[in-house]
Amino acid sequence: MFFETIPFRFVMVKILFLHPEMSENHRSRCGPPPLALFLATAVLASSGCALQGAYKSPNRHGVAPAAWSVGAGTVDVPGRSPTERWWSELHDPAIDRLVEVALADGPTLAEAVARVDEAQALLRANAAQSTPTVGASADVIRARQQNTSSAATEPTLLVTAVSPGLSFSWEVDLFGRIRQSVEAARSRIDARTLDAAAIRLSLAADVASGVLALRACQSAQSVLTADIASRERSLALTRRRWAAGFATAADETRERIGLASARTTWFSRQEQCALQTNALVALAGQDSSTIRALTAPSDEKTLTDPTLGFVPTVPGAAAELPAEVLSRHPAILSAQREAQAAWADIGVARAERLPRLDVAALLTGQWLRVGGVGQHLTTWSVGPTLSGTLFDGGAGAANVSAAEARYRRAHAVLQRTLRTTVQEVENALAEQVSAEARASSAGEGVAGAQALLATSQARWRAGAISQLELEDNRRQLTSMQDALITARRDQAHSWVALVKATGGAVTLSVQEPPHE
Repeated sequence: MFFETIPFRFVMVKILFLHPEMSENHRSRCGPPPLALFLATAVLASSGCALQGAYKSPNRHGVAPAAWSVGAGTVDVPGRSPTERWWSELHDPAIDRLVEVALADGPTLAEAVARVDEAQALLRANAAQSTPTVGASADVIRARQQNTSSAATEPTLLVTAVSPGLSFSWEVDLFGRIRQSVEAARSRIDARTLDAAAIRLSLAADVASGVLALRACQSAQSVLTADIASRERSLALTRRRWAAGFATAADETRERIGLASARTTWFSRQEQCALQTNALVALAGQDSSTIRALTAPSDEKTLTDPTLGFVPTVPGAAAELPAEVLSRHPAILSAQREAQAAWADIGVARAERLPRLDVAALLTGQWLRVGGVGQHLTTWSVGPTLSGTLFDGGAGAANVSAAEARYRRAHAVLQRTLRTTVQEVENALAEQVSAEARASSAGEGVAGAQALLATSQARWRAGAISQLELEDNRRQLTSMQDALITARRDQAHSWVALVKATGGAVTLSVQEPPHE
């Protein structure tokens, strides 16, 4: 368009009326009445030009796969969707408590809510540009001046001047600048609201994963404690056999190395538990003693066997179809709204280069009192102003180019978010399949090791095997228990990761599994 390349400026056209006492004929010759002028301006406003087409969602072909490449788990038909409090599906009191506390008093979520409030305020500010602006002013002046009249009886005069006034201004949105700015603000409100939903989902997932990791760490540390006790018994027995001549110094050294290695691992695991506790303190805002009290095992059976009850059994979960996941994920929808806002900003930048039509009206009154004689004067004016820029050194074109670049950046962020979401879902599904297989295999290993240890204890009491062989079998059980703990932790974590990656677009098993 010509207007986009050569901005210009028109001078203001204004109709001025003085003295309300002038005749009707005189008034009609000065111009049309204000009401007719406002109606004509409203017609111009309603026929404004559109510089920017409607936003179109990008084509997701090539980003959204037809199906997930990894098995999505086994789910009873027809299945069900998780509730808004999806973490309650785990039936873990510690997770329920800490998630609720984190959501109620989390600084990250509070920051997101504040951004929503800020976006709403900006929308109101942009929308206010489409409404008239009415101002008021009043001046009161009291002065003393010299009386220069030849017939003056007083050398000085007291002058009192009162000048009240009302002003009215309204921009006619000829080229959609205000409308596009309002659309951009609305899209950003949606984006900030979706950001808050994504943060809420992520915060709940981080707390749930943190509780699961801490429970697993505590259970693994209990297993290591049993392993260390077994190695201490083996070392003491080896030393007695060495003193009696039935073992060598190398046997005693090998036992000491094994015990030192187990103790080193125990201290490392203790550090991991402390770090995980600190992470939950930061997420939930609770002190470390409260965290430990909530996650400590309380069941006597759990204390006897660390592999029992440290983590809930998750319900079967399957991700919904890729197209459904990508159309509902809050992070993707937020990125799309940002792109939509950036698209509207291009229209705003283009409209800024074109002429602006403003309607202004002014009503002023002036009351003068000089030397005891009063006089008043009323003035009012109304008219449109069409203004534009003849030369700006390319600033307007640069602003349009910058807006277009911001849109391309927002579009790239949307595409990256789409790809990242697909990757995260695929990773969660792969982790889910692997954890389920490892948990099943480790469970079989624990069952076999427990049976072997029971047999070994009976044979040891009968004198058929030595205590060293018995302790070797005991350490084999602790090793399998540690593997089972890791697999069950990963199994629960993959369930949480799948809910987070899909934005809650999962189908759960109809039957609710009991807590182990």
